[in-house]
Amino acid sequence: WYVVTGADVQTGSLTCNGAVNLILADGAKLTATGGYRQAGVTVSGNGNSLTIYGQSAQSGQLIAKGGRQGAGIGGGYNQSGSNITINGGKVTATGAEDGAGIGGGDNCSGSNIIINGGNVIANGGVLNGVGAAGIGGGFWGSGYNIFINGGTVTANVEGKASGIGGGWEGSGSNIKVATSLTVYADNTNPPTSEILHT
Repeated sequence: WYVVTGADVQTGSLTCNGAVNLILADGAKLTATGGYRQAGVTVSGNGNSLTIYGQSAQSGQLIAKGGRQGAGIGGGYNQSGSNITINGGKVTATGAEDGAGIGGGDNCSGSNIIINGGNVIANGGVLNGVGAAGIGGGFWGSGYNIFINGGTVTANVEGKASGIGGGWEGSGSNIKVATSLTVYADNTNPPTSEILHT
């Protein structure tokens, strides 16, 4: 378990080894910036996971920025991103070129991503008009087992990829959003993903 309390904590890439639980205290801000081909916060490989909590409705922030070809939160280059749960806090995750905001790095998938609460903004990385999903797969990567049960979620991509689902040339599947929620996701560019309401 880790608690972020500082008002402006800045670090390089962080890597989750084992089951990591991160609490964002009120007024705190943590900025994690990945190096070349690294995720801002790496969550990849068997047995590794990240669960984020906000202390309260006025909770702190996590800003995660991928390095080139890395996700904001998830995988670096040629790394999948999985087992990511957000229960609260203000989380902004931005992938670099061809890395998902939350999910896979370049060439890899993003899966087992659950959002139960918080204010989440995920920006997929784009290079030359094609790229990665906001939430899901990196460039050429698929996005699957993505469940949004609460919170406010915005998934952006400014190139050919899904807001939630697969990156360019990837697929999206088993993506579910609670019927009571409005999720803002740009799925106008191929590949589109079927988002089911539960």
